[in-house]
Amino acid sequence: MSLKISKLCQALVLALLALALAGCTQWRYDLGDHLTHVNLDKLQQGMPLSEVLNIFGPPQRISASPSGYLLAWEHWQVDEDSLGIRLGALGADILSLDWGKARIRGEFLLVTFDREHHLSGSTVSEWDNLAGGGQGIQPFIGVVSMVDIDDLVRSLPQHTWGATSLQELPRALNTQSSPLSGQSGMEQRGTPPSIGQKSLELR
Repeated sequence: MSLKISKLCQALVLALLALALAGCTQWRYDLGDHLTHVNLDKLQQGMPLSEVLNIFGPPQRISASPSGYLLAWEHWQVDEDSLGIRLGALGADILSLDWGKARIRGEFLLVTFDREHHLSGSTVSEWDNLAGGGQGIQPFIGVVSMVDIDDLVRSLPQHTWGATSLQELPRALNTQSSPLSGQSGMEQRGTPPSIGQKSLELR
């Protein structure tokens, strides 16, 4: 008898949660190709550019440097989860309580070449951590995202090279030194705009 009551209580709780649930979303982003350690171990000092491209394919990022140029490959996995629950049971029918969080896993390979197209150095970064999260009370339409991952999933900088000189000041004045111009180094995805050379573009 107690077992039947327990199952009935579980069913009632699940039904109430289903009625209270305002929304649940899951976004999964897979950017770039996975960098295997087998391929990374093939990199050697003095290796010609053609062999590196045969191993990793076209790079996601490229930039000139004083001693030659830089190529970078990256792989990102971004998971965004959010949950919303109506507050009708508390007398606030048009409001919902929302939670959100995001997790990022990534690899970044930076390879430097001299002016003769030979590999002069390489470095690899790997990470797996939380990108942030939040909670709040808002109208049931969900006007604000609880997690901001726009800077992690935006298009690569080379897609906007032709428009860098058309930006408003002070960004246009910083074009020659910007890490997004392809002329003055590069930066990893998700780097805050308040640090480094891009800080000169802030108003």
